[in-house]
Amino acid sequence: MSVLTNILQKKSTISPLQAAGLFILLAALLIVPTFSGMTTVTLFSRIFILAIFGMSYDILRGYTGIINLGHALFFGGGTYIAGILFNRIGPTLDVLLLAIVIALAFSAVIAYVMGQFAFRGTGFSGVIACAMITLAFGEIVRHTAETFREFTQGADGLTFRIPEIFQDRLMMYYYALLFMIIMTIILRQFVNSPTGRVLQAVRDNEQRARFLGYDTKKYKLIALVVAGMASALAGIMFALLTRFANTELLTVQSTLNALLYTIVGGTGTLYGAIIGTGFVQLAQNYLLELRGVHEIFSRWLIFFGAIYVLVVLYMPRGVIGAYYQLLASRQKRRKTE
Repeated sequence: MSVLTNILQKKSTISPLQAAGLFILLAALLIVPTFSGMTTVTLFSRIFILAIFGMSYDILRGYTGIINLGHALFFGGGTYIAGILFNRIGPTLDVLLLAIVIALAFSAVIAYVMGQFAFRGTGFSGVIACAMITLAFGEIVRHTAETFREFTQGADGLTFRIPEIFQDRLMMYYYALLFMIIMTIILRQFVNSPTGRVLQAVRDNEQRARFLGYDTKKYKLIALVVAGMASALAGIMFALLTRFANTELLTVQSTLNALLYTIVGGTGTLYGAIIGTGFVQLAQNYLLELRGVHEIFSRWLIFFGAIYVLVVLYMPRGVIGAYYQLLASRQKRRKTE
């Protein structure tokens, strides 16, 4: 077993130095609003929430080896459920709690039904079938949202009021940060649990996992349900932040954004989704600001695509993967000395 594999297997443990680094990072995030404008505060709040959306996708792709092209239906569904309930009943904390319950139930049921159809095959053909079936589910939900315009307002977007406690942008920043911390701890416990270890075995070699007696379909269903519920909760937080929902949140492009976060940060690392989301959102925001400098930056997607290609070429394991690879090379060098 290679040095890199050993490090990747041990990455769930936190050394004192890493703990100190996390503490410093958390302290820095706590004081960001004191020296930043409201635009920056809102941007960071967005990063915290979308990071959980990225983590939920990493559970599927990075830890289980599932390609889900309809994952945005959970995120957008959570946003729409909160928005519709706030408009129809009222922007109260009781309604928010109801939205959370309904969103969790919705995501669990849809994930279970989706998995029953998507996880019938195995091997490469099974992966392709899973991608196509989940894409179809996502498009069905998106088309449904566009059809029932009385509730969703379709592509025009749904605006709504939110509970008063979340209306202050500064406090919303701290709520989003707390949400990211809590969800990171929960998802980290899940991927490091015996169930999470089985999911990684399924990712590495599903046939071998079946030979060992594991019901791989059941475990993939568990991963999909957990990822869907985490994504739905992120969608509700996104609703509280933006106070707006439209069908763009349900498109395959939204799913590809989550995939991008995990690829840039590092798949199968969980924390990589945070780094990837931060990189993508900050780079996108910076390139958009450069539109005022020169007209060419209005084509910001070209530059962003070039940055993405460079990351994939020179850091195929993502930022976190590159970090662990550097540690592996150092350990190997020490052993040879």
